[in-house]
Amino acid sequence: MKLFVAFGITACATLSAAPEAIVFDFGGVMTKEPNREGVVQFLCKSFALSPQEFEVVNQEKRKAVKTGKRDQDFWLEYARQKNISLPKGWEDSFNHVMKDAIGVNHEMYDLVLELKGKGIPVALLSNIDDRLARIIREFNLYAPFDPCLLSCEIGLEKPDPKIYEFLLNEMALPANSIIFIDGRIENIEAAQKLGFDAILFISQNQLQKELKKRGLLG
Repeated sequence: MKLFVAFGITACATLSAAPEAIVFDFGGVMTKEPNREGVVQFLCKSFALSPQEFEVVNQEKRKAVKTGKRDQDFWLEYARQKNISLPKGWEDSFNHVMKDAIGVNHEMYDLVLELKGKGIPVALLSNIDDRLARIIREFNLYAPFDPCLLSCEIGLEKPDPKIYEFLLNEMALPANSIIFIDGRIENIEAAQKLGFDAILFISQNQLQKELKKRGLLG
């Protein structure tokens, strides 16, 4: 029997506990390789910028988003400043390009929804900055997960043991009843030390096989 302490909450559980919840990472698990080049090409075409000119303007944009301004709002303001007339529907096109750039892994979202349909709680634990988190939230990509724990909001990052303890506190479950899925070995090892059933993510097919072994998929 192991003893787990999470922010003042103590939980006892045997190592044979059946999985009661699954925690996913976001980047590299729920997404594939990001496509920044697609965004760059779209913006260069929209504003008649060379790649070098784009990087200069993009530095201004990075400063602006640190103050809370959305990427989209920066570029609309830039168009007004330069008297550039953007085509009708430009904002929708920009949002589409931005969503594609995130590299959503639709097969993984299908898997998450399948697990939820079986009544299995699914949560998210992600290292991410404010700007990207805001964009992802605008596209409702965090919607399937409860709780959705982001490093930029809780002030902790994986593989710090405290973030796993925070997770345990939020879920009110012992570590050995939670399957933890992440694409980075250091995060997996940290989770294993606390007793999580941790799976290093390689592919959707590999993960499905691991979940079948645990009786969560047919």
